[in-house]
Amino acid sequence: MKKHILLAGICGIALIINGCTNNSSNISTKTNVVRKTSNYKVAATKDTKALDVSYKEGNNLIKPYLEDARDLQKSIRNGSVIMISKKSNGDFEVYNTASLDNFINCFNSGKQSYVRVIKGISDNNGSLLVNKLEEYETDGKVIKDTAYDTYSNKDKFIPAKPIYLYKMLKMCSGNSIRYSTLQSKDTPKDMDGTVISFLKSSIKN
Repeated sequence: MKKHILLAGICGIALIINGCTNNSSNISTKTNVVRKTSNYKVAATKDTKALDVSYKEGNNLIKPYLEDARDLQKSIRNGSVIMISKKSNGDFEVYNTASLDNFINCFNSGKQSYVRVIKGISDNNGSLLVNKLEEYETDGKVIKDTAYDTYSNKDKFIPAKPIYLYKMLKMCSGNSIRYSTLQSKDTPKDMDGTVISFLKSSIKN
């Protein structure tokens, strides 16, 4: 009887030790992931500050009137990239994706460029309920990203403090297209920022 109790006790201790070892391994792995993420964020912050300092404002960039973002037809005509859902049927429509392609081409060629990206809901009367409004500018070396608060003031878009980015990319996979930004040259692929993402079948022009 004593042998059985002793054997059960030894097995119990072995299981506890094994569990502690596995937990230590999991904790160590999680700690390494957190440490890598933290290191990336610190490096990205330094890179962003360096990009901010080196960015040169473009005086010759033509930008459409900000409040035109509330008008679908005006936004289509001025080349804004628009992703809308229709109130009538909920389907998505995407316009002027060529403006983003041109922006990327200009950036890669070292030229100045500007593009506006709008997401929202379209009424039947042609007005846009804007959910997201963002403007991208480049001096050919750095990308300046200005996002606008579209909710706080219904009569005015309020700009946030610009952030400065290392690169903009276009990725295609099957029927999907995604434009994204990299905060620095060391930005992991799973931590890039989405500019806009949609299906090819949603493109209207």
